Amino acid sequence: MTEPTAKTIENFKKGKQEAIETIYYYYKPTIVRFIVSLIKDAEEAEVIFHNVFLKILRKKQDLDTEKGIRAYIFTISKNEVRDYFNQLSMRRKKAEEFYVNRIENTVDLKLEEEALLEKLEKAVEMLSEQRKKVIRLSYFENLSYQEIADQMLISKNTVKNHLIKARLSLGSYLR
Repeated sequence: MTEPTAKTIENFKKGKQEAIETIYYYYKPTIVRFIVSLIKDAEEAEVIFHNVFLKILRKKQDLDTEKGIRAYIFTISKNEVRDYFNQLSMRRKKAEEFYVNRIENTVDLKLEEEALLEKLEKAVEMLSEQRKKVIRLSYFENLSYQEIADQMLISKNTVKNHLIKARLSLGSYLR
């Protein structure tokens, strides 16, 4: 295929379909190859070429018939590739920030959890021996009220009372 003539470019500027198709199909292989050589992704190169061609169509009135459009197309292509890399860089930075924040938040939560557990252990140590034992049997060994009552030789209601008072003590200590 031969390079588009000044007449073809003039018809392109006027928006004639045949001239638009001629220029599109003449430059597509060359420009896509140029873009692929820069970004190493054929699918993205096609997308970028279509963006380039749309920009040329929007500014077709500004084309210089005498100079042709080859340099103009390559300049727009180069600028589009630069924009592509800038967007890629921004997306990578955002993804990196997201994961860094996620890791930091996880570490912070873990530290807070450990501090709270430490504080809870201190609070449990401040309880009476009877309440301490009821808390441990209920929360750490998952025993029912009746099982705790049987093991400690106290009534089920006494177990409930110890748990209620222990929770109140722990709650006020942890606030």
